[in-house]
Amino acid sequence: AVIKRRLQLAMPTVSVFLDVDNLQDISKLEEYIEASALILIFVSKGYFASTNCLREARHASEKSKPLVLIHEMDETKGGV
Repeated sequence: AVIKRRLQLAMPTVSVFLDVDNLQDISKLEEYIEASALILIFVSKGYFASTNCLREARHASEKSKPLVLIHEMDETKGGV
């Protein structure tokens, strides 16, 4: 993903986790959330209809993780 590459270039010492690249076992989603310093959520058309996306948001909130929401507006990329 473009944003992952840009974050890695801007902050080379920071580990950037992207679910579609790095999540190997969905049952460990909460563990990944707990190991993260900040949660960046791309709010797309189907985000709130996804059980796993809601798991992610709920667990991040329960663990008081800082949340950054990005609203995807481009409909060709799943935007609302």
